[in-house]
Amino acid sequence: MYIRNLRKPSPNKNIYKFSSIKNQDVVMCEGSLEKDCCYHFEYDPDVVQYASQPEGFYYDFNGKKRSYTPDFLVNYHDGTFEYVEVKPHSKTLSKTFKQEFSARKEAASQKGFGLVLVTDKQIRDGYFLKNTELVHRYSGCIVGDELTIKVYSYLIAQNTMKIRDLADLIGESVGRVFASVLRLIAVGKAGVDLDIAKLSESTTVSVI
Repeated sequence: MYIRNLRKPSPNKNIYKFSSIKNQDVVMCEGSLEKDCCYHFEYDPDVVQYASQPEGFYYDFNGKKRSYTPDFLVNYHDGTFEYVEVKPHSKTLSKTFKQEFSARKEAASQKGFGLVLVTDKQIRDGYFLKNTELVHRYSGCIVGDELTIKVYSYLIAQNTMKIRDLADLIGESVGRVFASVLRLIAVGKAGVDLDIAKLSESTTVSVI
């Protein structure tokens, strides 16, 4: 077994850093696609923690022993763990890749873990990534943020309502209330459907 260290500088790699509240640490990513994948892990309620470049393993392919390091190891609330391989869709179409990935999947299964393939189509299509990028900009502690605490108390009383209606009820500008809602989403105190549409003042938000 072995572990790759992305913290060592390399002229051949573009290393990205993702600041994770869920992990309470910085996640090192080998490429922008892996960084974008982190937004999905960070705001997936089923994910407890995730790690990039976990301990690698060996697998057999065409009679040869090869080394492999998954892009991520994900820990879910149901107690299961799963390896994740991140790839551009165009690089997953060849027969060789499919055969090799199957061999890697079999080796992962022998270790007691699943191995799934996630492509740029799943990571970047739709609204989820753009919405979570926006939410993540507001991540951080809300202690001492009086407006956000006030917004949360009103939201508890109402349970579910549109952001613009919440602003009218509180008597604050939509922009300020919208920012407070984003902070509450980031710390897990409020929830919205991040897939259905672009976040806006007409978004319906619920208390968690």
